[in-house]
Amino acid sequence: MNKWKIAFFILVIIIIGSIGTFVYWITTPVESVWIEEASTPPEGNVLTVNATKEDFQAIANTYLEKAIGGKPLPLQISVDDQIVLSSEFTAFSINLPVKMFFEPYVEENGNIRLEQSSVEIGQLQLDPETILKLLRDSVELPNWMVVNPAEEEVLIQLSDIPMTSGVHVRAKELNLAEDIITLEIVIPTE
Repeated sequence: MNKWKIAFFILVIIIIGSIGTFVYWITTPVESVWIEEASTPPEGNVLTVNATKEDFQAIANTYLEKAIGGKPLPLQISVDDQIVLSSEFTAFSINLPVKMFFEPYVEENGNIRLEQSSVEIGQLQLDPETILKLLRDSVELPNWMVVNPAEEEVLIQLSDIPMTSGVHVRAKELNLAEDIITLEIVIPTE
């Protein structure tokens, strides 16, 4: 056998191994993420703020950009009738634009839970759990944005977003259909 046949077979083995590893990686079951609950809600004077979808989108993207620290923004948040997270994944040197659609829910502690409703990845049909696993593993997200692929949700822990002067934010109402977004800003009394 000549050296070109050997090189060809080695290349084929490398390609098949790479594809097999990638398929194994995206199809491996994900573990649940333990989300720490805030021990006590912040206390102080409460200022209630009503915002529009555009305001909420601008605030979310500003804090995401600030948390990333000057790096290119790996994720874009847009708000319409649902919350849409847009990003790009690179697989085999091909950029795949991804849009993930979420229904927002306000939790008792004022955090926002985003439940995934659908995914758009061009013509690819992938399980939402797989896409969230890819998002969690390939995009560097701030610590206040917790991706839980097993539950097909993203938790925005508003109480963990660093703010000046000890100010905390919590969500009160998120009704995107009627463009009603109510946030509470807790200003410490000290």
